[in-house]
Amino acid sequence: MQRFFEFKKNNKHLLFTFSFLLLSLISTTQLYILEDTNLSFLYIPFLINFFGISSVFFIAWLVFITIIFFYYPVSINNKRNVFFIVIIPIILIIETSSLSTFINYNREGIFKFSYGGALGEYIIKFPSQWDRFNPSLSNYTFGLIRFLSLNILIIILFFPKKSLIKLKSFSYTLFNSINAIYKKRAQLNENKKVLVEEHKESEFDKNEKDEFNIEMQSKIENPSVQYSGEPSTESHTFTPNLNSNEIWDMPSEGLLQDIKSEKVNYEDINNKKELIVKTLHEHGIEVSVDQVKSGPSVTMYGLSPGYGNSKRVRVDHILAREKDLALALANQNIRFQSPMPGESLVGIEVPNQNTTVVGLKELISEENNENISKLSLPIALGTGSDNSPLYCDLTKLPHLLVAGATGSGKSVCINSIISGFLMKMNPDEIRFIMIDPKRVELTPYSGIPHLLTDPIVEPSDAIKALKLMTEEMTFRFKQLEMDNSKNILTYNEKSKAKKRIKMPYIVIVVDELADLMLNSSNEVEKLLVRLAQLGRATGIHLIVATQRPSVDVVTGLIKANFPSRISFSVTSQIDSRTIIDSPGAEKLLGKGDMLFVPIDNPLPKRAQGILISDDEIDKVVSHWKNHEIFNPVKKIDLNSIIDEIDDEFTEIDSDDDLILQAQNLARGQKTLSTSYLQRRLRIGYPRAARLMDELEEQGVVGPGDSGKAREVL
Repeated sequence: MQRFFEFKKNNKHLLFTFSFLLLSLISTTQLYILEDTNLSFLYIPFLINFFGISSVFFIAWLVFITIIFFYYPVSINNKRNVFFIVIIPIILIIETSSLSTFINYNREGIFKFSYGGALGEYIIKFPSQWDRFNPSLSNYTFGLIRFLSLNILIIILFFPKKSLIKLKSFSYTLFNSINAIYKKRAQLNENKKVLVEEHKESEFDKNEKDEFNIEMQSKIENPSVQYSGEPSTESHTFTPNLNSNEIWDMPSEGLLQDIKSEKVNYEDINNKKELIVKTLHEHGIEVSVDQVKSGPSVTMYGLSPGYGNSKRVRVDHILAREKDLALALANQNIRFQSPMPGESLVGIEVPNQNTTVVGLKELISEENNENISKLSLPIALGTGSDNSPLYCDLTKLPHLLVAGATGSGKSVCINSIISGFLMKMNPDEIRFIMIDPKRVELTPYSGIPHLLTDPIVEPSDAIKALKLMTEEMTFRFKQLEMDNSKNILTYNEKSKAKKRIKMPYIVIVVDELADLMLNSSNEVEKLLVRLAQLGRATGIHLIVATQRPSVDVVTGLIKANFPSRISFSVTSQIDSRTIIDSPGAEKLLGKGDMLFVPIDNPLPKRAQGILISDDEIDKVVSHWKNHEIFNPVKKIDLNSIIDEIDDEFTEIDSDDDLILQAQNLARGQKTLSTSYLQRRLRIGYPRAARLMDELEEQGVVGPGDSGKAREVL
């Protein structure tokens, strides 16, 4: 085959000329003017007899294919090229032959067989025989039905998913119409029965009739009495035991930008390799570089300690030369890793001269489907320092804490994770709650069917959503108990056998935790910790991000329940220890350079995060916004949660609200003290004393001595 392509490339002009002459000769044999001449032996109209009028399109298509083959070679692996160069012309030829068959013809002239040729005759007429001059109405009707059937078959073959969606929509419409007619008839019969009953009731006593009417009315007004076995609460995300699934058209990889990785600069690697060995040798430390792994942002050099004075060089001596190596390499962001994972080497990460951009398309392409298909909630984080893709399963993490300074790539990481889910999972498999106090990062996802509610920007609404998720978690536990399933994975496996819909995963994304903690830290912390502790079994997972990794935001309880963490570049070593319990994040390069600490590996793994543009996000979101939905997906109603004043956890800032809270505390109490107000309202003594004076002026409490409790009036 290789020799054939080389021969074609070297002799393409000669081969094209030969092919063109051959096509010209075939075209000449179809000319009707040769029939009654001395050249009649050349008249062999096999193309006209088979294709009819569309034989012209067939010959033109062969010429076009010949030109493309020799002068404009295209890849046959590209489905788009095959569709426009091969499929569309074939459909045009078949359609032309089929339509031409409906035209009456005479056996005298060019088209002795039919205007549509044998192809059109077979598609439209076979096996019936038409009168070629005066076809009957039944002939035309039968032929039109066959022509429409041909077009429907072509559409189904080339657009199977959309055809199924349209077919399902039509079947739903037809079913609803039949059901409406049936209900209308049933209603008429019911009305007749009511008239008969009313006629019979005229014989009843008046008291018996009134009692009967009251009983019937109570049944109508309280239909739930007839279904006393049904649970009183419902899921906010799915309907158990429902067996109708939506048909979803997943986004294509063409929506994402194709980013090619840059070539490795081997010259720069070799120079730094020699410089490391030379610098350590000058300080009396003998090492050899036995392994080099080049990643998008850093290159890992594996150092093997040598022998000095017949003793092996200690690892501590190599680590102590960090500043000397930083000076020699002219880069302060070098990082040691001792030992390298799975190797008996001391690793040193040195930033590359140029950082390679990592795209989402490359990591979730069909080539990597084998890795992604094994994961329940696949996350493509980026490319590791060894230039291998970094994947993780959110169900195994089971929650993720992301931190980093402004501009380090934290929000881009959140967007890449969400976009990865949208590319691989439909709304029957995953649902989102997005909390975005900054109002700009997650709001572009508004309108996609995966959302349980529009992106939340108000802290009060965020608390309502978290409370609804605790209700959902409780419902799911009851559902798992009734189904005798340990977790959502077991429940969904049983769903396949029972042919019911699966329980979708829920991912709660919080883009800025600090803003929520500032408004009502106690309640937010309590809800997040409860969901993190119990949500895993029911398929509820959290991804929380913050740019202020201080101890008042990332509290001890939150850290304990978010064992998997990602740290981008931070400003100090203290912040690094707060997030990943070790230094190193302060030396990251920014722009997506991260340290990933999963639950099953305490050693941070360095990687270059994915860069996804706003244009790519808009394309993916537009795909899901424009998707036709026939089964309405469930949403949550934030208004179903009524704000209740919690004496223990609510923090109040304004004086008016504080007075109302103090009045509520006074109810049911015989006495009220300043220290009691301090403890319950979490305020200082001066403010509590002023509050007590205000209550005295309002007549809520009586006068009292300083330091003693006052009587509640």
